[in-house]
Amino acid sequence: MSANKWPQVTLRDILAEPIRNGYSPVESQEWTGVQMLGLGCLTPQGFKPRQLKNAPASVSLTHSAVLRDGDLLISRANTRELVGLVGTYKDVGAVCIYPDLMMRLRLAESYLPEFLEVMLRDSSVRRRLMAMAQGTSESMVKISGAMLGGLQLPKIPLSVQCRIMAVLNGLHDSEQAIESSIRKLGKIEEGIVDAELGSGALHPGATVGDLGTVVTGMTPPSSWEAVRQDDGLPMLTPSQVPGSSGRVAAAERYISRSRRKQLRVVAPGATVAVCIGFGAGKVAFSESECCTNQQINSLIPHPEIDRRFAYLAVRRAMSQAKARLNLQVTPIINKTDFSRLPVIVPPVGEQRRIADLAWAVRERQNQLRNEAAKLANLRQGLTADLLSA
Repeated sequence: MSANKWPQVTLRDILAEPIRNGYSPVESQEWTGVQMLGLGCLTPQGFKPRQLKNAPASVSLTHSAVLRDGDLLISRANTRELVGLVGTYKDVGAVCIYPDLMMRLRLAESYLPEFLEVMLRDSSVRRRLMAMAQGTSESMVKISGAMLGGLQLPKIPLSVQCRIMAVLNGLHDSEQAIESSIRKLGKIEEGIVDAELGSGALHPGATVGDLGTVVTGMTPPSSWEAVRQDDGLPMLTPSQVPGSSGRVAAAERYISRSRRKQLRVVAPGATVAVCIGFGAGKVAFSESECCTNQQINSLIPHPEIDRRFAYLAVRRAMSQAKARLNLQVTPIINKTDFSRLPVIVPPVGEQRRIADLAWAVRERQNQLRNEAAKLANLRQGLTADLLSA
């Protein structure tokens, strides 16, 4: 049922008490009896019990910022993309308070906290929250309780909210089950590769550089960007390289093909590996022609090397090197070190057999990802229909 069939109310109309900002500590002394949330507890997926720290000794157990199950928390100050993130607080096993960078909402009995959370996380509402945020710098914009309280929402009967949440929770549970299956298949794929290449004595040793040509990307100036996406080469950055065996994400920038000779173009079937920064260690198989920034080294395999096997070999090599990366303040593997990473290279027939086994698993993962995407779209569509004018 669309929102235009429901009367509209402001958010403050469905609250049991006024919106409250959190606690702003003024003492450095700590007391282990109370925990304070960090702003990172609010994520695009809701409340995550992380970044907990001991609260200052000045906090009493009767302080107004003490939380209880079902309280809705919303970030009131952050970047424009992250301000207004919302989550439903769940007991963390200790008395807990929230910081001044958050606001707390306590709802009247006529509204389910989890239902309001779903609505506040909807993309159309997120855009409204981001638009109302104010500040002199985009790195720290704020929304006030008055702004949030005036937000218009549909007034939906409690019984309907319960039925809607039953459907949405069922869809979410199905998505989670699919994601669990995808992760298990990823472990199976890794197990196949490790079992096939685990004994280096059976095959000759080599390095990544022996598999093909290694290319380090570059960041072109904004003036090189394509006017139309169709006329450009996708520009990959570490954020587009998945942390698991998923597909490369859609590029955020496209570079004009007229600059092709000035770019370091990566051919289809290349392996792209993040070698600098927080995402160092991520590896992906690029199915289309692209270019990358300087944080990525790409391997363009020699014709006699199976392209899929090259990806599996590099991914295994980077996984083994990642323990060393994690010890560095700024993780980095330069082009030379990347080229020298050891790999095991069986004859091409064996390469194809190993790649066929792994790709059969990847194909099933992709089928499951498509199923999960359909469920997510359905869930988002149902929410958007509730809020549509």
